[in-house]
Amino acid sequence: MKRDSSKTVIVVGAGGNIGSHLAPHLARMPEVGRVTLIDKDFYEATNLRSQDITLRDVGKSKAAVQARRLKKINPALEVRFFTDAVERVQVGAMRGDVILACLDSRIARQSVNQLAWRLGLPLIDAGVQADGLLARINLYVPSPDAACLECAWDNGDYALLEQAYPCQAQKIAPTNAPSSLGAMAASLQAIECRKILAGDVSFSNHQALIDAAHHNHYVTRFGRNPRCRFDHRMWRIEELSLRLDRSTTDDLLGLAANSDSAYARLESKPFVKRLTCGCGRAKKMLHLYCSLSAAARRCGCGRTMMAAGFDLAEKLEARALRPINLRRLGLRIGDIVSVGSDGRENHYEIVDDRV
Repeated sequence: MKRDSSKTVIVVGAGGNIGSHLAPHLARMPEVGRVTLIDKDFYEATNLRSQDITLRDVGKSKAAVQARRLKKINPALEVRFFTDAVERVQVGAMRGDVILACLDSRIARQSVNQLAWRLGLPLIDAGVQADGLLARINLYVPSPDAACLECAWDNGDYALLEQAYPCQAQKIAPTNAPSSLGAMAASLQAIECRKILAGDVSFSNHQALIDAAHHNHYVTRFGRNPRCRFDHRMWRIEELSLRLDRSTTDDLLGLAANSDSAYARLESKPFVKRLTCGCGRAKKMLHLYCSLSAAARRCGCGRTMMAAGFDLAEKLEARALRPINLRRLGLRIGDIVSVGSDGRENHYEIVDDRV
């Protein structure tokens, strides 16, 4: 029988307590032909107790380790990986058939939830709680009346979001969950993933929770919260073929219906206008903050320069902007740019016209 390997799976948090156990399951799914792994962290010796790794993996990128592992299991698999926070990765890299989230950061889970909705992709969010030996998966399938992850949040949940500068990583306290608990959550996630790839979304808007300490299993249904802070909009995304090194902001803003009121933005990815350092130095620029290199953020004194809130711009406006080369601005192939004017907005994924 011919192997159907046409599906693409995106894993965010690909190398942790859950993700490291999940990767081998994906490599063995006949439906899966492409896997994208995203994880900003590197393995430490302490991870040997809770994650499916060996001593030789310590010190290496989690995403890179799991990518090599996938290829060893299934050499025919197309695998790409990002050693970065999901908030920094191009949104186009998240396009596929299903997103699997194995995260312990609230801000990252919020970001992935919103990306899943914008892209119209099913999201399986997995988690564990060491205190109580709990493992769970939540399945969200975007639709006008469907619940999202934030529908269950109240003001207290938003208050607990990690405070961070845009697109900059925060150190999250480890869950200290045993390896067996992460493996359980990964197995639940893998089973539901395969069902989705086969077209079965009957578990949509539900949570499955296993209380391993008491051998109990619970299923809960989510309802759409009309007061949810997230707008639940799904985007229609068009491809925009161009050469970043030969195109300017005028090429982007020219896509708007009204050039006088045109603007361009990347959702949740602001542009930085100025960096400052604790030593008093400042550096003016206009660059996509998430694609700014570590070297560009380094001050002459050796410290990392930061951007205050008033030094960030959520969008570029035609009336206040001279033409700027898109590569110099920090845009990348795979970025999704929203261009609008007069209350209307269209969304474009930047693709290389040489491909």
